[in-house]
Amino acid sequence: MTEMKNIPPIIYLWLGQGISSIGGTVYHIALVWYVIEQTKSPFILGTILFVGMLPKIIFSIAAGVIGDRVSKKKLLIWLDFIRFFITFVWGLSLANRPFNLTEIYILTLLISILDAVFRPIYGGMIPALMQGKDLTKAASMNETIFRIVSIMAPSLAGYCIIYFNFSEFIIFNSITFLLATILTIFIPETKKTDSIVQHEPFISQVKNGIIYFYTNKIIFWSTSLITLANLAVVSYNVNLANLIQNELNLSSSIYGTVLTVFSIGSLTATFLLSLFKITKSRGILYINSLLFGGILFTLLYLDQNQWTLYTIFYFIGFFFAITSTISTTVLFEVPEDYRSRILGIASISSLLSPVGVLFWGMLGSYVNSTTALTLAGFVIILVALIGYRTSIIKYK
Repeated sequence: MTEMKNIPPIIYLWLGQGISSIGGTVYHIALVWYVIEQTKSPFILGTILFVGMLPKIIFSIAAGVIGDRVSKKKLLIWLDFIRFFITFVWGLSLANRPFNLTEIYILTLLISILDAVFRPIYGGMIPALMQGKDLTKAASMNETIFRIVSIMAPSLAGYCIIYFNFSEFIIFNSITFLLATILTIFIPETKKTDSIVQHEPFISQVKNGIIYFYTNKIIFWSTSLITLANLAVVSYNVNLANLIQNELNLSSSIYGTVLTVFSIGSLTATFLLSLFKITKSRGILYINSLLFGGILFTLLYLDQNQWTLYTIFYFIGFFFAITSTISTTVLFEVPEDYRSRILGIASISSLLSPVGVLFWGMLGSYVNSTTALTLAGFVIILVALIGYRTSIIKYK
């Protein structure tokens, strides 16, 4: 028991959410594969992913305000437990029958609402547990945890799809939510600063959070640029599975391996960022990485074989991880009184992502997936060029 008390609380948080992320990633990959297999339609898959992203727009800022007022620990425990219960019951119900698209839409919406509430509260808890110490390293470590997960999960999912049915993936996901719930119990309550924020009306907190977000231009541009880029990046969510399954006639294991290689590239970048403390020109690094990521997307048009996919997606993962980590660092540096709200607003700023999912899914139904992915690369390049003319370039 004494040894457990000596474990830093942040470890329980990262371990629990790392385990939960394994379940969520494996489930998501299985969902994408089975939907494409059943419907042969990137557009239908796009509408499902759209439903999954929509709650971020509606609930994230409210969750951020709540997270600045009440116990983050208790909220995380309840949210994980509810997700466990819903997914476990759904998984059992599918044990002896096939899934249908209607329940996919409904359950995707329910789980996504809980995810939308969960994310800004989780993000706000990390700096609180770190007590403001070395937030760049904390951001890198947080990214590293999930990059490791994203290396393990895709290959696991790709091979398991061959042997397991969809209900077993859902039950596996539910068990990881339960484990995360248990581990969060061991985290001590974080001390909240006594400030006027605690006594402000709800609407005033929302308004002041938006004002703070808009007037701090580095925060504003860091979030806005990565949001615009994600409008194009999400193209691979709906077109990569179709490219591999229906255009290249490759197996689910190849799909899983491509996603794993992407994650290895991401892990390499976050590991280097945590190893070498960067204190200068982080804004320039942010924009350059975005530019190189866009260029790599356009290279997908040159050739279509699994080794080209492995190479290109490794470096796409590498460069986008740099941009993502620097963007997360900017958000972690927000004062505690505003942190959960700003993280909620940053989640809301993903408003364009659902639009992107629908657009690229629709486009992937009319042109081949390689063309859709290449066009997405040109959009990312354009966003990077805009970034060179914004204040993010001055971020040290």
